[in-house]
Amino acid sequence: MNAPNADRRLRAAIFILLILSIALLAWQHLGLNRVLRLDGKSTYRITALSDSDEGGTSVATLQRQDRRMVFNCRLNPSYEWPYCELRLSFSDDPHRGIDFSRFSHIALKVAVSGTGAQRLRLFLRDFDAGNAKANDPLTWRLNELQFEPRADGSEIVVPMRTFNVSSWWLNNNNIPIERAVVEMSNVPMMLLDTAGVREHADLRFEIDYIEFRGKWVSAGEMALFIVALWLCAAMAYLVHWQLRMRSTLAHSREREAELQQLNTALMLENAKIGEKAKRDPLTGALNRAGIRDALLDEAARALDEERPLAVIFCDIDHFKQVNDVHGHAMGDQVLQQFSALLRKRIRQRDYLVRWGGEEFVLLCPDTSLEHAGQLAQSLRYSTEANRWPTGQTLTASFGVTTLSAEPLAAFLERADRALYEAKHRGRNTVVTLPPEA
Repeated sequence: MNAPNADRRLRAAIFILLILSIALLAWQHLGLNRVLRLDGKSTYRITALSDSDEGGTSVATLQRQDRRMVFNCRLNPSYEWPYCELRLSFSDDPHRGIDFSRFSHIALKVAVSGTGAQRLRLFLRDFDAGNAKANDPLTWRLNELQFEPRADGSEIVVPMRTFNVSSWWLNNNNIPIERAVVEMSNVPMMLLDTAGVREHADLRFEIDYIEFRGKWVSAGEMALFIVALWLCAAMAYLVHWQLRMRSTLAHSREREAELQQLNTALMLENAKIGEKAKRDPLTGALNRAGIRDALLDEAARALDEERPLAVIFCDIDHFKQVNDVHGHAMGDQVLQQFSALLRKRIRQRDYLVRWGGEEFVLLCPDTSLEHAGQLAQSLRYSTEANRWPTGQTLTASFGVTTLSAEPLAAFLERADRALYEAKHRGRNTVVTLPPEA
């Protein structure tokens, strides 16, 4: 084969691959939609339950009106944890649940009326055959999403990544931190529960649908397939030319392998040194140097992609008294335990930073001001309820804000002001400050 013909065939192959890649990407974006819709005509078994099964006096009823489900709940606080619940079973065999990891968003069209807390909790129970017990649903992983239906019943759409694993389930089942992540590849049961507030309430939820949306082939899988096509074409091209360049290529590969091994060894050593310089040696949290690049990258991504970015300043109240009364060694134990408490309750992609002394910072990508405030409140409750090595109750204050189109210094200074305001209000408080308009 002469060189001109080879060049023409190479150009033709590249052109065909380019057109095919564009067509596949367009197909993935415009089609391949996958939807699981749950409504009044769903064939899955749906049951209304309440705390009456556990000695309470709350009453839950379910009515189906064509595609709409009407869920009525009369809560009575005579039970310690009053609740009403809709339980939807996808399968009687927990080994044959639905893989919800293939969906990217959940849409909820629910209208609410009545008195009492109108917030709902949606749970996807994932059955892991290696760790859960088939006859004990309380051992199934509890993936949780909290939301407040709108009075007009308009649709709410949130990403599936908004789900988190319920902290009480993690504690009750002694789940290690490396497994404290959302898993929903085998979900035999879905629950829709009231807010869990102990109160008298008379609520009516009109559920048009709960819809899980995604793609039969994700953007990442399609991209991987396209990359595989290009790699196969490249491999074919290399094999063709290898017939003429075998000896030279073999020598080049040997040289490349030697250099790669040397570079890998040098990079690993540099990574170890760099990692130590970016971590607080006492708590293992990032220090200010360690968060600098991540803060710049996350802020740029948040502004470019119009995604929320939240920061939470956390400070242990009256920490100086711990050092003064119990000594600095006990103070170090408290800091280590506080750091572990924070790390246990944030997502894997969130950042934990020791800002200085007893002050810590949480940087939370893709987190709204409302959700960051809820996280801070949860951390405040956990801090107050925790058993500390001093034998005393400790509390913490929190300042919360989100990033707008502004310098990072203004973003951090606003969170610091929120923390100062929480201290000024008497401590053990969460203060949220939205960006200035």
